[in-house]
Amino acid sequence: MNYFFCRPIFLLMLSALVANCTTAGQLAQRDNERCVSLGLQPKSDAFSDCVVQMESQRQQRMENNRREMMEKPFIPPTNR
Repeated sequence: MNYFFCRPIFLLMLSALVANCTTAGQLAQRDNERCVSLGLQPKSDAFSDCVVQMESQRQQRMENNRREMMEKPFIPPTNR
């Protein structure tokens, strides 16, 4: 009985790990595309700076979202 309960949880965790790996690659590709759309040439210093800036901005947004979530008061759902 316990095995049947753990198996779906394991598969869900495994799929989340795989999804995160592809997401990181997709984010990097999107950063590259944004910098190219700004007219920067790949493999140049300006392009590298742009990619780093895009990643830094994304991390800052994620940190701001995390802080907002931590500062919100927890309101338990009501049973209706």
